Amino acid sequence: MITFKKNLVWIFALAVIGAGCVKNSPQPTIPAMPILSGGGSGTATSVVTVDAGVSQGNVMRFEQSNVHSTTAALPGEPTRSWLQSLNHKTIRTWLALRTINNEGQNYKYDSGANVEPSLAFYSTCADSLLIALTAYNPTTSLPLPGNGKGTLFQNFIKQQIVYYKTKYPKIKYIQAGNEPDYNGETAASYYEVYKDYYKAVNAANAELGLAGNNTIRLSNGAFTSTTTFSALVDYTNQFLALYAADTDPGKRLDFFSMNCYTEQNNPKIFETAKAQITAALASKGITPRQVFVTEYGLSGGNFIPAAWTQSITMSAWPAAQLAKAFYLYEGGADRVFNWAIAHGDILHKSEIADLANGYPNPYGYALMFGKEISDRITRIKTTSTKLTDKGLGINAVASMGNGKGMAVLVWNYNYTNFTPDQEIKVQINNIPQSLFTGKMNAKVYYVDSKTNNIYNDPNAKALTASVTTAYDYSSS
Repeated sequence: MITFKKNLVWIFALAVIGAGCVKNSPQPTIPAMPILSGGGSGTATSVVTVDAGVSQGNVMRFEQSNVHSTTAALPGEPTRSWLQSLNHKTIRTWLALRTINNEGQNYKYDSGANVEPSLAFYSTCADSLLIALTAYNPTTSLPLPGNGKGTLFQNFIKQQIVYYKTKYPKIKYIQAGNEPDYNGETAASYYEVYKDYYKAVNAANAELGLAGNNTIRLSNGAFTSTTTFSALVDYTNQFLALYAADTDPGKRLDFFSMNCYTEQNNPKIFETAKAQITAALASKGITPRQVFVTEYGLSGGNFIPAAWTQSITMSAWPAAQLAKAFYLYEGGADRVFNWAIAHGDILHKSEIADLANGYPNPYGYALMFGKEISDRITRIKTTSTKLTDKGLGINAVASMGNGKGMAVLVWNYNYTNFTPDQEIKVQINNIPQSLFTGKMNAKVYYVDSKTNNIYNDPNAKALTASVTTAYDYSSS
């Protein structure tokens, strides 16, 4: 057994326990380990218990997918290395049809960075790229072929897909816009746009000779809501009814996309998100699809609770992100995209504080901790005595194996109803004898307002452990 304790307010923490030097002597009995103190005082309440004797399949990958914001400058090489270290499956980025038509295929994003160097950069940081192909409504100053509809428009979309896919082969997924519901489009008007997209994608796949698993995949532009998740489901049902009624044999919906910004005080509701989408599909006679959550957050835009300062938000945001992503993955969401690698306007949504040098914000450390969890592959059981039925409070996920020992990730998220300085104990039971044949090396990392937080401490440019301890496995 190992325990560690810490005062938790707007914090997340990682405990990593690995093997030291190997000995070939017979295994001793499982010891009772002393407490690893991380700065707490007094008697800690036993909050999180990890049972290393109960495996629960493959662990969730918090860090597997990410999003590039068009407000962010082109990153430097240290940020490239940081992103590559996370082994991303997919990075989402953006192309705007109106702007391409009027400014060319290497137009500038809002940040001033050109599109093509950005696509080249992010192609080196993930297995695949997802393109939110937006700006399909023409304006007087920014027209589109065919006035944004019909054969001319379809051919224009196809040409862009062929061009970018040929130059940047990592492009695999296309979204037909982004958040049409939030932008005030009815499902009926949006579905007319969607038909042009699926015809264009089919034509692009044919021209490129792509078939089977190599085809470019298409989804709806991510649906979202500023009120409740049920509003998103209502819009989804309207869209799917139109899709089901469409008699075109070439129609396609290869995956389903949503963005997730509601229910700040009830993250557990998202444990049912994929099930609700799958049920909506089934009700229209449509087979299940992968569900991608292509943005998510405590809230949309630059909103923060009135009682919070920017400093509080920098610490609270990553704990909120972990809380919501945990339940999305618990419910079977296929990919949850972190928003964002860097945001030029909203600091707390940035994983990286300094794109030139790759210095992480607290949110960036959350992804690094997620990588430590996923590196160990096999999830092991955790329980918390301070977690509400809405998913608020102290929660954890743990993993073990792959020759890397074990890791435990703990976070404290209560939205605005938090109790300051909760001292807790994390207890790890049933550590297998076969895992540690020599020393047990324990490291504990904390991220809070004072620790590993570059916003509050400009010198905190690299992650440092708060506790580093080695034990003989046979010690008591």
